[in-house]
Amino acid sequence: MRLIALSGILLTLLLAGCGFQLRGQADLPPELAVVYIQSIQGIGMPPGILSRRLQTVLVGSGVNVVRDPAQATATITILNEGSGRRAVAADRFDIKRSYFLVYNATYQVTLANGKTLISAEGISANRNLLFDENRVLGFEAAQESLIDSMADELAWQIIRRLQAVKS
Repeated sequence: MRLIALSGILLTLLLAGCGFQLRGQADLPPELAVVYIQSIQGIGMPPGILSRRLQTVLVGSGVNVVRDPAQATATITILNEGSGRRAVAADRFDIKRSYFLVYNATYQVTLANGKTLISAEGISANRNLLFDENRVLGFEAAQESLIDSMADELAWQIIRRLQAVKS
């Protein structure tokens, strides 16, 4: 039991010493205390994956995400977002064996006073996915999981960009 506790303490010290830290709350400018997330792509449609992930990350960082733009001190507008896949390898029978998945988005951030904090900026994430014809259902589930992962990565890219901005 003592050895396990000592190992845990040693591991914690090693991780802290190398600069590792878990994603936690982001230190955002005060202008971003109350945010409205707008998705141009889906007027009348539910927001895309990125909009939902971004909301989760912002709330986790102590930001108040509101549904009424009049209450917001800043608006993050997702101008477009989408994912796609492209076959990059096939076998001799022309069965696709490897795919390249990509998730792209364009966003901008404006303050309540009309000032543009971040003008339209594109971000993207990509992954490779192998296909096994014996596991077609697994392939679809893996693709969905990777798209979710890429949307999460894009949300964090936006957060890091917001941390770096000076109003």
